[in-house]
Amino acid sequence: MEELVYKVLWVDDEPQNVDGLRINASKRNIQSLSYDNWEEAFEVLQHEWPEITAIILDANCRLYKSDTGPNQNFLSKVFAQLNQFFGNIHRYIPWYVLSEGTMDNYSIIMDYVRESHNSKEWGKSDFKKAEILAKDNELFDNICSLGKKQSNNIVLYRHREVFKYMGTDALIGVDARRIMLKALAVLYYPEENINYEFAGNPIRKVVEYMFKAAHKNGLLTDDFLDKKGFIIIWDSMQYLCGMEPTNVPFRFGKRGSKKDYSDNESVLPTTCYNTFRGLLNYVNVDSHTLGEEDDSPYKIDAASKDLFFGYVLFLCHIITCFGKYVEQHPNKAENLKKCVPAQDKKASKDSQETTAVVEFVQRVAPEEFIGQEFSILQEKTFKYAGACKISPEIKVNLLARVRIEEVVPNTEKDKAKYPYIATRITIL
Repeated sequence: MEELVYKVLWVDDEPQNVDGLRINASKRNIQSLSYDNWEEAFEVLQHEWPEITAIILDANCRLYKSDTGPNQNFLSKVFAQLNQFFGNIHRYIPWYVLSEGTMDNYSIIMDYVRESHNSKEWGKSDFKKAEILAKDNELFDNICSLGKKQSNNIVLYRHREVFKYMGTDALIGVDARRIMLKALAVLYYPEENINYEFAGNPIRKVVEYMFKAAHKNGLLTDDFLDKKGFIIIWDSMQYLCGMEPTNVPFRFGKRGSKKDYSDNESVLPTTCYNTFRGLLNYVNVDSHTLGEEDDSPYKIDAASKDLFFGYVLFLCHIITCFGKYVEQHPNKAENLKKCVPAQDKKASKDSQETTAVVEFVQRVAPEEFIGQEFSILQEKTFKYAGACKISPEIKVNLLARVRIEEVVPNTEKDKAKYPYIATRITIL
């Protein structure tokens, strides 16, 4: 695993004293997340712990940002907080202490904190700075040895082509990276993630983060945002896959000559369209839009886990394709020029169905409309079946086949196009 990077949370309020150590550590692919006080370091630990291989602490350091000097009780206070944190996340992260060996009661304090150190697996717990500057092999060898075995590091290495595009300063934001790391860790190491659940709909969130990155880089125009500024997911997916969107009158780039659209110009492979459509259908139930209330627990049960993880792996492929495309097309202005008016196309079965129904309802009573079967399609703010809007109280997946059982007249502005609202349906 030569390319695997081991992130270490390193806290020392005199960084100049350990600069040499950090340089040596970097030669072993150890990346230092450096802070001069515990308060800031702990904030990072709370968010980044799945990617942190080990913690290195100065024995006599600043506890808070506002401290003017080291706190004599630094280690005892830090480890009291760490023990509580480790208990909450059900994982102990290896830690090590560096010292000058001159602080008061050092041996007594270390006897106390060693209760949290698994010396059998982690190796020696504390090192003198003077000694380690001369011979640093043991500390860094321990960290690298442990890092190679940690499940999250293994996941990051296996999918390094995906995670290179995700992170704080990467193409797709750090929140999407955290979701994908957790999902893949659960897939590969379920024994370490018993009774796992996610906040909100994780797959949909990652798709939205990716589409936000597409908008930022000129691969989606403002036409693919709704009035609130949220990404219109369905049309964005069609556009990026080289199709002509259902509700937005633009397409991406040049249209090919093949009837199946497989040679259309596109950001994502056109062959991914049907799978992506299935993914959006899968995540449509109980889904939310970024920025709305979307932190309710999302549990993966035995019946749905295979499909869920299948789509997670599909997202890995999509993210890699998207990242490579942006690398090859970094000019936002040129990307925006790819947005062109959609060409006339042969009506799909669903669109033919809808046209026929519009003509039909103009000459029949509502009761004659009952019993008709249609596929569920999507406008910007509502779903519809034929010329019938679906009541917002009805939960139904996009593209599901349904039979209309009960309707009421539509009194809204779009009543000419959608004369009725379905208040009861049967999913076929």
